[in-house]
Amino acid sequence: LKSNREHERKAAIKNGFLADPDKPRKLKDAITPVGTCQDMCSEFERVSRIYERDVWAPEHVRNRTTSRSKRVPMESRMVKKFRRAAAGIDEQLPSDLRPPLVLQKTVDYLLNSLLSESKSLADVHHFIWDRARAVRNDFSIQQLTKVPDVRVAIECYERIARFHIVSMHKLAMPQKPYESYEWFQEREQLDKTLLSLIQYYDDNRARYRSPNEAEFRAYCIIFQIHAHVPDMEHRIQEWPEDIMWNSRVQTAMKLYAAAGTVRNYQGPMRPESTFKTAQQNWMGFWEIVKSPQVSYLMGCVAEVYFNQIRETAMQCIFRTFKQGGATRCRDWTVQDLVPALGFDTEDEVKSYIQAHRFQILTREDGKEY
Repeated sequence: LKSNREHERKAAIKNGFLADPDKPRKLKDAITPVGTCQDMCSEFERVSRIYERDVWAPEHVRNRTTSRSKRVPMESRMVKKFRRAAAGIDEQLPSDLRPPLVLQKTVDYLLNSLLSESKSLADVHHFIWDRARAVRNDFSIQQLTKVPDVRVAIECYERIARFHIVSMHKLAMPQKPYESYEWFQEREQLDKTLLSLIQYYDDNRARYRSPNEAEFRAYCIIFQIHAHVPDMEHRIQEWPEDIMWNSRVQTAMKLYAAAGTVRNYQGPMRPESTFKTAQQNWMGFWEIVKSPQVSYLMGCVAEVYFNQIRETAMQCIFRTFKQGGATRCRDWTVQDLVPALGFDTEDEVKSYIQAHRFQILTREDGKEY
């Protein structure tokens, strides 16, 4: 296989399918590789990883009674691993790269077949996370321009983005769902996926319009809550009217605006400060989140900023109603804090405020504050 690989590389360079690393080339003359691999994982990688004992659990014959050391690799279940581009590593051959329809089949397998047969998301999450990254890398290397290929790429990126959004919600646990899981890496890959997706939308608008563009534009708006872009409304007005006035985009803007009333962003030269706002500013954010207009996935995205809103609300309450000396403010009962902090029960409020080192006392009327 190694010998065949060298012959393939020389032939690809000779026929203009691959750039010669020993010959400088102008950017305008750059060669874009075209994938020819018809499997989810190339034969060379399958054999190499089996030999190196680098076969992941989902790539073995399904038999839960067999010990890990005795599991048998199943080549039809093997999916290309992500590998970083680095000095000293040869450029991928056409036989390493999967064309769009094969990449689509791979995404179908990962997000339909593999997920449905697994006990939980955590069991296969890291595998899918890595393989989805490799899928995006194959798309990126091939720089697709044909409309049918672009359509497939956009659909795959949209599905991968949804996977990351759901994973951020489902795997946000007090304890790690598995040892190597890192929430920030999930968010990082989601950001990169959305960035590429938006570029696909913008670059191909005259040739192809995804029916799901408004959905993902809405997610991007919500993800700007932490940055609070001053000219967000102006930017949205530059989008096509059907996107700008889409109900999801409008709901996302309401969420964005509600979150923006909680914090006062002074500009790039001054740090942000907290408004001494009234209770309804926080209530407005939570009411929108609970409304039918917010889809499950939009709720998952907004959840990223729940603690930010809660912490700001607690700071506002403390600073606004703080009294000097031994006098204590009894205006905010635990019951009042349930909607103000976006919780469902008083027990959740108690756990949260106690974690922030606030005391819970009882008034004469028996209500906790």
